[in-house]
Amino acid sequence: MKKTKIVVGICLIVQAIAFLALFLIYWERKRSLAKTFAAFAAVGGGVGAFLIYQAKNKPSLPLGSLFDDEDDDFEGSFKEDDIFCDFEESEPEIEVEVKE
Repeated sequence: MKKTKIVVGICLIVQAIAFLALFLIYWERKRSLAKTFAAFAAVGGGVGAFLIYQAKNKPSLPLGSLFDDEDDDFEGSFKEDDIFCDFEESEPEIEVEVKE
């Protein structure tokens, strides 16, 4: 769960930066969307920072092992008996109807 909080927090902060850029673009043109983008930037940045802060304070997983693949053993979770493949080496028989 901690990995998810860090990744979601980073995504929200990046999204907040993009909304902040949109706010600055629309603020110059005096559009009504500028305030909406500013609100989304503030909320997204705050929630993203909170999630990263919350995940960082839990000592269960060090930040350096965020992308380690030790837990991901996809190929090791299958046995040879789990794969059912039946290939025949002969040509398939094709039946042709002849009309007279």
